[in-house]
Amino acid sequence: MKIVLRRFLISAQIGALVAIAPTASFAEVRNPLPVVFDIAVLRPLGAVRLVVGLAAMVPATILYTLLRMPFDSDPGIYREAAELLLIDPANYVFRRPLGEDLSGE
Repeated sequence: MKIVLRRFLISAQIGALVAIAPTASFAEVRNPLPVVFDIAVLRPLGAVRLVVGLAAMVPATILYTLLRMPFDSDPGIYREAAELLLIDPANYVFRRPLGEDLSGE
């Protein structure tokens, strides 16, 4: 039983290597410059934008809550501000593929 399991695992590994090999050999060669520029310049600037947005969001939320909340209870202002200051920069830094969509659109 042990020999049969070993043979099965070896044949499964060889089959997986044979199945993967053609896709790796036909991989498209890309220019590495956009990826390097993205990692070295754009991602750090996006992280700075995220930190600045967080620093601006906290006091703005506190002031808005203290000054306007008793008179106006529109929660949409929080959603718009959070999207502009936090969600968009976080998606640009952490979710965007490397070297693609450099404009952030």
